[in-house]
Amino acid sequence: GKPGLLICRITQYAPFSGYAGAKQQTEKKQLRDVFQKGDLYFNSGDLLVIDNDNFIYFHDRIGDTFRWKGENVSTTEVADVLGLIDCVQEVIVYGVSVPG
Repeated sequence: GKPGLLICRITQYAPFSGYAGAKQQTEKKQLRDVFQKGDLYFNSGDLLVIDNDNFIYFHDRIGDTFRWKGENVSTTEVADVLGLIDCVQEVIVYGVSVPG
């Protein structure tokens, strides 16, 4: 029932080529020596939960919380509230830089 980070093993058969032209971003997504020395995993940034029936559910996304006027604002929570509106079928919320 506790949230856990989804990681995927990077192998010759399941490669992660990285982000085009963004070596630093690629390095941030790679986790080394997770279970044993020399292994390599991709950090999805997704938190998942497994229930008592072994169903897997999306819980949250790491890094999608922003500070606004001293408050933490979660893009997931904002999307959940907007999704309650009857005329809204799909919601995507992301943070942008706002001056001031």
